[in-house]
Amino acid sequence: MRHYKINKIQHTVFENIEEVPKDITFLRDWRDSHVGDWVLADDGCIIQILRKGKMVKPAGNNRTVHYVGTCTGTFVVSPKVRMDTSRRINIYSIGGGVERDDQISERRNLNTREELFVQYWSRGMGLEQAYIKAFPTNNPGYAKIRAGQLVKTSRVRTAMKEELKPVMEELNIDEKFVLQGIRDEATTADKPDTRLKALFKLADIMDLEDKNKTTVTQVTGAAIQMISDKEFENAKTIKEIKE
Repeated sequence: MRHYKINKIQHTVFENIEEVPKDITFLRDWRDSHVGDWVLADDGCIIQILRKGKMVKPAGNNRTVHYVGTCTGTFVVSPKVRMDTSRRINIYSIGGGVERDDQISERRNLNTREELFVQYWSRGMGLEQAYIKAFPTNNPGYAKIRAGQLVKTSRVRTAMKEELKPVMEELNIDEKFVLQGIRDEATTADKPDTRLKALFKLADIMDLEDKNKTTVTQVTGAAIQMISDKEFENAKTIKEIKE
Protein backbone atom coordinates (compact mmCIF):
# COMPACT_ATOMS: atom_id res chain seq x y z
CA MET A 1 0.00 0.00 0.00
CA ARG A 2 0.99 3.62 -0.51
CA HIS A 3 0.17 6.75 1.50
CA TYR A 4 -0.22 10.36 0.38
CA LYS A 5 -0.89 13.43 2.53
CA ILE A 6 -3.39 16.09 1.51
CA ASN A 7 -3.93 19.03 3.86
CA LYS A 8 -2.07 17.08 6.59
CA ILE A 9 -4.48 14.14 6.24
CA GLN A 10 -3.00 10.81 5.20
CA HIS A 11 -4.81 8.87 2.50
CA THR A 12 -4.13 5.27 1.54
CA VAL A 13 -3.91 3.52 -1.80
CA PHE A 14 -4.28 -0.26 -1.51
CA GLU A 15 -2.28 -1.96 -4.23
CA ASN A 16 -4.34 -5.15 -4.31
CA ILE A 17 -7.61 -6.45 -2.96
CA GLU A 18 -5.91 -8.55 -0.28
CA GLU A 19 -4.65 -5.38 1.43
CA VAL A 20 -8.14 -3.88 1.83
CA PRO A 21 -9.46 -4.13 5.43
CA LYS A 22 -12.60 -6.21 5.86
CA ASP A 23 -14.63 -3.20 6.99
CA ILE A 24 -14.04 -1.41 3.67
CA THR A 25 -16.19 -2.22 0.65
CA PHE A 26 -15.39 -0.84 -2.78
CA LEU A 27 -17.14 -0.28 -6.10
CA ARG A 28 -15.93 -2.08 -9.20
CA ASP A 29 -16.83 0.86 -11.45
CA TRP A 30 -15.40 4.13 -10.16
CA ARG A 31 -17.66 6.08 -12.52
CA ASP A 32 -20.68 5.24 -10.30
CA SER A 33 -19.03 6.52 -7.12
CA HIS A 34 -19.80 9.29 -4.67
CA VAL A 35 -17.56 11.21 -2.28
CA GLY A 36 -16.27 8.86 0.39
CA ASP A 37 -16.64 5.71 -1.68
CA TRP A 38 -13.73 3.34 -2.18
CA VAL A 39 -13.33 2.26 -5.79
CA LEU A 40 -11.31 -0.12 -7.93
CA ALA A 41 -9.07 1.92 -10.25
CA ASP A 42 -8.22 0.67 -13.72
CA ASP A 43 -4.67 -0.21 -12.64
CA GLY A 44 -6.01 -2.68 -10.06
CA CYS A 45 -5.49 -0.51 -6.99
CA ILE A 46 -8.22 0.54 -4.53
CA ILE A 47 -8.52 4.25 -3.75
CA GLN A 48 -11.04 6.59 -2.12
CA ILE A 49 -13.05 9.27 -3.90
CA LEU A 50 -12.39 12.60 -2.16
CA ARG A 51 -14.06 15.04 -4.54
CA LYS A 52 -16.82 15.03 -7.08
CA GLY A 53 -18.16 17.85 -9.21
CA LYS A 54 -19.01 19.14 -12.64
CA MET A 55 -17.95 21.90 -14.96
CA VAL A 56 -19.33 23.39 -18.16
CA LYS A 57 -17.41 23.34 -21.42
CA PRO A 58 -17.60 26.47 -23.60
CA ALA A 59 -18.84 24.50 -26.62
CA GLY A 60 -20.21 21.15 -27.71
CA ASN A 61 -23.45 19.20 -27.49
CA ASN A 62 -22.72 17.73 -24.05
CA ARG A 63 -21.28 20.74 -22.31
CA THR A 64 -21.53 19.43 -18.74
CA VAL A 65 -18.52 17.39 -17.67
CA HIS A 66 -18.52 15.42 -14.43
CA TYR A 67 -15.30 14.56 -12.62
CA VAL A 68 -14.05 12.77 -9.50
CA GLY A 69 -10.91 13.41 -7.50
CA THR A 70 -8.64 11.17 -5.44
CA CYS A 71 -5.43 11.66 -3.49
CA THR A 72 -3.48 11.01 -6.70
CA GLY A 73 -5.40 12.92 -9.37
CA THR A 74 -8.64 14.12 -10.97
CA PHE A 75 -10.49 12.18 -13.67
CA VAL A 76 -13.35 12.93 -16.03
CA VAL A 77 -16.25 10.51 -15.59
CA SER A 78 -16.34 8.89 -19.00
CA PRO A 79 -16.15 5.36 -20.42
CA LYS A 80 -13.15 6.52 -22.45
CA VAL A 81 -11.15 7.65 -19.40
CA ARG A 82 -9.03 5.25 -17.35
CA MET A 83 -8.30 5.96 -13.71
CA ASP A 84 -4.85 5.05 -12.45
CA THR A 85 -3.27 5.73 -9.08
CA SER A 86 0.00 7.32 -10.20
CA ARG A 87 0.51 10.52 -8.24
CA ARG A 88 0.19 13.73 -10.27
CA ILE A 89 2.06 16.95 -9.56
CA ASN A 90 -1.26 18.81 -9.49
CA ILE A 91 -3.91 16.39 -8.27
CA TYR A 92 -6.66 18.95 -8.85
CA SER A 93 -5.91 19.48 -12.56
CA ILE A 94 -7.60 17.44 -15.28
CA GLY A 95 -5.57 18.78 -18.18
CA GLY A 96 -2.22 18.22 -16.48
CA GLY A 97 -3.00 14.66 -15.51
CA VAL A 98 -0.24 13.07 -17.54
CA GLU A 99 2.48 14.64 -15.41
CA ARG A 100 3.86 12.56 -12.54
CA ASP A 101 5.25 13.65 -9.20
CA ASP A 102 8.75 12.42 -10.06
CA GLN A 103 8.66 14.16 -13.47
CA ILE A 104 9.26 10.79 -15.06
CA SER A 105 9.51 12.04 -18.62
CA GLU A 106 11.72 15.07 -17.97
CA ARG A 107 14.53 13.99 -15.65
CA ARG A 108 17.88 13.30 -17.29
CA ASN A 109 19.57 11.22 -14.59
CA LEU A 110 18.53 7.84 -13.21
CA ASN A 111 17.67 7.62 -9.55
CA THR A 112 18.67 4.61 -7.44
CA ARG A 113 15.48 2.65 -8.04
CA GLU A 114 15.61 3.28 -11.78
CA GLU A 115 19.17 1.94 -11.84
CA LEU A 116 17.94 -1.25 -10.18
CA PHE A 117 15.08 -1.44 -12.66
CA VAL A 118 17.50 -1.25 -15.60
CA GLN A 119 19.75 -3.93 -14.08
CA TYR A 120 16.86 -6.34 -13.52
CA TRP A 121 15.44 -5.68 -16.98
CA SER A 122 18.80 -6.09 -18.73
CA ARG A 123 19.19 -9.52 -17.10
CA GLY A 124 16.08 -10.81 -18.79
CA MET A 125 13.43 -10.05 -16.17
CA GLY A 126 10.03 -8.91 -17.45
CA LEU A 127 9.17 -5.23 -17.22
CA GLU A 128 6.48 -5.64 -14.56
CA GLN A 129 8.58 -7.89 -12.35
CA ALA A 130 11.63 -5.65 -12.74
CA TYR A 131 9.57 -2.67 -11.61
CA ILE A 132 8.09 -4.55 -8.65
CA LYS A 133 11.57 -5.61 -7.49
CA ALA A 134 13.00 -2.12 -7.88
CA PHE A 135 10.11 0.00 -6.58
CA PRO A 136 7.86 -0.18 -3.49
CA THR A 137 4.83 -1.82 -5.08
CA ASN A 138 3.47 -5.33 -5.56
CA ASN A 139 0.64 -4.46 -7.92
CA PRO A 140 1.21 -5.81 -11.47
CA GLY A 141 -1.23 -3.39 -13.10
CA TYR A 142 0.38 -0.34 -11.52
CA ALA A 143 3.87 -1.73 -12.26
CA LYS A 144 2.97 -2.29 -15.92
CA ILE A 145 1.86 1.33 -16.37
CA ARG A 146 4.89 2.81 -14.62
CA ALA A 147 7.38 0.48 -16.30
CA GLY A 148 5.90 1.38 -19.68
CA GLN A 149 6.49 5.05 -18.92
CA LEU A 150 10.07 4.43 -17.82
CA VAL A 151 11.18 2.48 -20.89
CA LYS A 152 10.08 5.34 -23.13
CA THR A 153 12.46 7.79 -21.46
CA SER A 154 15.83 8.53 -23.04
CA ARG A 155 17.70 8.07 -19.75
CA VAL A 156 16.47 4.50 -19.32
CA ARG A 157 17.09 3.61 -22.97
CA THR A 158 20.60 5.04 -22.72
CA ALA A 159 21.31 3.15 -19.49
CA MET A 160 19.99 -0.06 -21.04
CA LYS A 161 22.34 0.31 -24.00
CA GLU A 162 25.24 0.80 -21.59
CA GLU A 163 24.26 -2.39 -19.78
CA LEU A 164 24.18 -4.27 -23.09
CA LYS A 165 27.29 -2.69 -24.59
CA PRO A 166 29.63 -5.59 -23.62
CA VAL A 167 27.21 -8.06 -25.22
CA MET A 168 26.95 -5.92 -28.35
CA GLU A 169 30.74 -5.79 -28.59
CA GLU A 170 30.99 -9.54 -28.16
CA LEU A 171 28.50 -10.00 -30.99
CA ASN A 172 30.38 -7.44 -33.13
CA ILE A 173 27.28 -5.26 -33.39
CA ASP A 174 28.46 -1.73 -34.10
CA GLU A 175 27.72 1.16 -36.46
CA LYS A 176 29.41 -0.56 -39.39
CA PHE A 177 27.45 -3.75 -38.82
CA VAL A 178 24.15 -1.86 -38.76
CA LEU A 179 24.90 0.15 -41.89
CA GLN A 180 26.04 -2.94 -43.78
CA GLY A 181 22.85 -4.74 -42.76
CA ILE A 182 20.67 -1.93 -44.06
CA ARG A 183 22.71 -1.73 -47.27
CA ASP A 184 22.34 -5.48 -47.84
CA GLU A 185 18.57 -5.23 -47.40
CA ALA A 186 18.46 -2.31 -49.85
CA THR A 187 20.34 -4.27 -52.53
CA THR A 188 19.37 -7.92 -52.06
CA ALA A 189 15.95 -8.11 -50.37
CA ASP A 190 13.39 -10.13 -52.33
CA LYS A 191 10.49 -7.74 -51.82
CA PRO A 192 10.61 -4.29 -53.47
CA ASP A 193 8.94 -2.62 -50.50
CA THR A 194 11.62 -4.03 -48.18
CA ARG A 195 14.38 -2.65 -50.40
CA LEU A 196 12.60 0.70 -50.55
CA LYS A 197 12.26 0.89 -46.77
CA ALA A 198 15.96 0.12 -46.36
CA LEU A 199 16.83 2.85 -48.86
CA PHE A 200 14.63 5.33 -47.02
CA LYS A 201 16.36 4.40 -43.78
CA LEU A 202 19.78 4.99 -45.34
CA ALA A 203 18.51 8.29 -46.72
CA ASP A 204 17.42 9.33 -43.23
CA ILE A 205 20.83 8.46 -41.83
CA MET A 206 22.68 10.34 -44.56
CA ASP A 207 20.19 13.24 -44.46
CA LEU A 208 20.01 13.34 -48.23
CA GLU A 209 17.27 15.98 -48.21
CA ASP A 210 19.84 18.52 -47.04
CA LYS A 211 23.27 17.46 -48.32
CA ASN A 212 24.92 20.48 -46.75
CA LYS A 213 24.19 19.01 -43.30
CA THR A 214 25.65 15.56 -43.98
CA THR A 215 28.64 14.80 -41.77
CA VAL A 216 30.44 11.70 -40.59
CA THR A 217 29.35 12.50 -37.04
CA GLN A 218 25.69 12.56 -38.06
CA VAL A 219 25.94 9.25 -39.89
CA THR A 220 27.68 7.59 -36.96
CA GLY A 221 25.26 9.02 -34.42
CA ALA A 222 22.26 8.01 -36.48
CA ALA A 223 23.67 4.53 -36.97
CA ILE A 224 23.85 4.04 -33.23
CA GLN A 225 20.14 4.76 -33.07
CA MET A 226 19.54 2.19 -35.81
CA ILE A 227 20.03 -0.79 -33.51
CA SER A 228 16.49 -2.13 -33.69
CA ASP A 229 14.33 -3.25 -30.82
CA LYS A 230 14.66 -6.81 -32.10
CA GLU A 231 18.47 -6.70 -31.90
CA PHE A 232 18.10 -5.01 -28.53
CA GLU A 233 15.95 -7.86 -27.23
CA ASN A 234 18.19 -10.53 -28.80
CA ALA A 235 21.23 -9.13 -27.06
CA LYS A 236 19.36 -8.97 -23.78
CA THR A 237 18.30 -12.61 -24.16
CA ILE A 238 21.86 -13.72 -24.91
CA LYS A 239 23.08 -11.92 -21.80
CA GLU A 240 20.41 -13.66 -19.75
CA ILE A 241 21.44 -17.10 -21.08
CA LYS A 242 25.11 -16.47 -20.31
CA GLU A 243 24.34 -15.45 -16.76
